[in-house]
Amino acid sequence: MNTADNVVEMRSISKGFNGVTVLKDVSFDVRKGEVHALAGGNGAGKSTLMKILQGVYQADAGEILIGGKPAAINSIQDAKAAGIGMVFQEFSLVPSLTVAQNIFLAAEPLGRGGLIDDRAAVKRAREVFSEMEVDVDPRAEVSRLGTAYWQLTEIAKALAQNAQVLIMDEPTASLARHESEALFELIDRLKQRGISIIYISHRMDEVYRLADRITILRDGRHLLTAPLTDVTPEQIVEGIVGKKIEGQLSYRARDHAEHHGRRCWKSAASTRGNGCATFPLRSGPAKSSAWQG
Repeated sequence: MNTADNVVEMRSISKGFNGVTVLKDVSFDVRKGEVHALAGGNGAGKSTLMKILQGVYQADAGEILIGGKPAAINSIQDAKAAGIGMVFQEFSLVPSLTVAQNIFLAAEPLGRGGLIDDRAAVKRAREVFSEMEVDVDPRAEVSRLGTAYWQLTEIAKALAQNAQVLIMDEPTASLARHESEALFELIDRLKQRGISIIYISHRMDEVYRLADRITILRDGRHLLTAPLTDVTPEQIVEGIVGKKIEGQLSYRARDHAEHHGRRCWKSAASTRGNGCATFPLRSGPAKSSAWQG
């Protein structure tokens, strides 16, 4: 693929705070309809890079292209107008409002006399959830819903604003196993619609389950970008931590009775019995109807 396939390009981005360089000449791109994993340890620069794309911060150097054209993203509003949506790890919803009211907060449909048209908001919210192929009541008060529904509302909020690129930051952190699997199925459907997803996660199983490519940042610099088929788990771990992994990471299922069905990546060089370099892997897919409160 060439750069014409990119919906977002961040070229040679640099950023510093109070004289401390946080990002140095970092480039990152996202293609239409792909899941691009973004990985790195604490302080690698992931959050800063994404906040620049969101318009929260402005880069000291470099440029952003949307659809191949230079874009000035100086605010969250600029990012939304450019089709960039964020699904927050710590939800940004107002618990006392309904699902529909949260989706259209600060962008409420107006009726006669300039009054907020709640019926129109509910109708449009139903349409968005229908496109997502999930069942959520737009009239429900958010405070009465479970975490998985909060996340669905966040995603619907971004899609209702015509987001073509979704940034997901550790989206399974607060989800149960069956809810995580339902999220993965939703991500697959969004990909089929041509929605691009930047997926930030430290969970190896999720990266290999979802991502087409991965970019690793370390110490504020770009380390690598590659298809997941071209990198091994140990290469990813070595890239993140900056240390050589002894032996080869191999996949195996742990004994269910002893380890509660968890799976792990284990270094072939390990001599400590059942001690694993663990990246939890969930067993057994759930149906997409598994979104529960």
